[in-house]
Amino acid sequence: MIKFFPEHTNWYKGNLHSHTTNSDGAWTPDEAVEHYKANGYAFLCLSDHNLYTDYRYKYNSDLFLILPGTEIAAVLFDEKDGYLKMHHLNGILGTKAMQEQAKSGLFQHMERIEPIVAYGDWDGRKVTEAMAENLRDHGCFITYNHPVWSRVEPHEFEIGGIYNSLEIYNYNTVNESGTGFNTTYWDEMLRKGMHVNADAADDNHNGNFPDNFGGYVMVAAESLTHDNILNALMEGRYYSVGGVDGPRIDQIIIDGRNVTVSCSPVERVNIIAGGYVGAGTTIMAPKGEKITEASMRLSGTETYIRVECVDEYGRTAWSNPYYL
Repeated sequence: MIKFFPEHTNWYKGNLHSHTTNSDGAWTPDEAVEHYKANGYAFLCLSDHNLYTDYRYKYNSDLFLILPGTEIAAVLFDEKDGYLKMHHLNGILGTKAMQEQAKSGLFQHMERIEPIVAYGDWDGRKVTEAMAENLRDHGCFITYNHPVWSRVEPHEFEIGGIYNSLEIYNYNTVNESGTGFNTTYWDEMLRKGMHVNADAADDNHNGNFPDNFGGYVMVAAESLTHDNILNALMEGRYYSVGGVDGPRIDQIIIDGRNVTVSCSPVERVNIIAGGYVGAGTTIMAPKGEKITEASMRLSGTETYIRVECVDEYGRTAWSNPYYL
C-alpha cells in the first residue's frame, strides 16, 4: 500500500514565488511578511528579480520561515526591444546537504545575478541548462516558472533532471493575461518519462489587479524547519493549490491496483494517468452535490498517476505524480 502523505503529519502553507519593492513588487518585505502571516502562511520565498535575499535573520520564528531565494531571468529581444521569450527560474536555498555540496558557494543577501540577454535568436535549451546549473551550483532548489506566459517552446525547457519543479499555476499571470496554467507541458514531460514535480504560486506584485494568496503549496512535514520544508519539497510531499483558499487533498492511497483519493468537498476529481490513449478517469459529483472521495482501478499499463481536485469555482488542488 502506497500513501502519498505520512499518516500523522503537520501541514504548512507556503508561497514559493513572490516579489517586493526590492524589485517590481508594491509591498515592502515587512509588508509582505505581515500580509502572508495574517493569511495563514507558514513560509514564504521573497523571490525578487535577479536579486537574492536572505531575510531569515529578520523574520524567522517558531511559526514562520523565510526561504531565501531569487528569480533569475534570461530575455530574448527583437530588433525593437520587444520581449520575444523569457526564461524565469527560481533558486531557493536548499537543504543543509545541498548547501554543503554547492560548487560555487552560496548566494549572499542582496547579491545581484545578472540576467542573460539575447537579440533575434538564441539556443533556448542551452540557456535554460546554464541557468539551472548556476542555481544548482549555488545550492538551490530550482523551479521553472510560467512557461506559457514566457512564450517559450517545449524543447527550450522540457528538460529532465535539471530543475526540481515546474510551476503549473501562476495566479499573477492567470489574472494578468490568462496565461497562468501550465499543466499541459507538465504532462508532456511526464509522458516522455521525465520525473518532475509541480508547484503553484501567486507571483504577487500587488499592482493593478489582485494577485496575492491565490497560488500556494501545502507541505507535509514533521515540523517547521528549513530542512524539513526543503526535504518535503524535494521528495514531493506536498500538493499545490490554484485559487484563494482552494481545495484540500487529505490523502491518496494506491492499494494494489486501486487508487483512492480523499479530499475536501469538490465537484470533480481527475485521476490523470500516463500510458495509452484514454488512461485515467474523472469522477464527478451529481449535479448540485459534492464529493469527498473518489476511486479508480488501474489497468496495469499506466506509467504515472497524478490527481486534481476541482471545486465549483474552478479552484484546483494538484498532487505530485506517482510513477508506476
